[in-house]
Amino acid sequence: MVLTLVISAWLSSSAVGVKPDAYSERWLCDLWAGAICHATSCKPDAKDRCMAVSKACKDTSRKEQVSASNADKKAACARALLKSECGQPSPAECQGMGAP
Repeated sequence: MVLTLVISAWLSSSAVGVKPDAYSERWLCDLWAGAICHATSCKPDAKDRCMAVSKACKDTSRKEQVSASNADKKAACARALLKSECGQPSPAECQGMGAP
């Protein structure tokens, strides 16, 4: 359910503010939060982890663009996390990203 809320927020924020093929701070933060929530959903403290990472997105901008090099790497890691099962080792795309 929490993942559904994060993804809904991500979809609503993705339509505002930046040029095509660019990531806003909020869009990237919401994508990352959804991925972290998914990747840690089987952990005993999953709710607390998810709330913390989601809360961090509150003050991000929908209009400020993130540099493509940083955004592409983080988005690739987030997408890989969303495809993996909870509890699996971090995907190769997440090397050095601090993913769970």
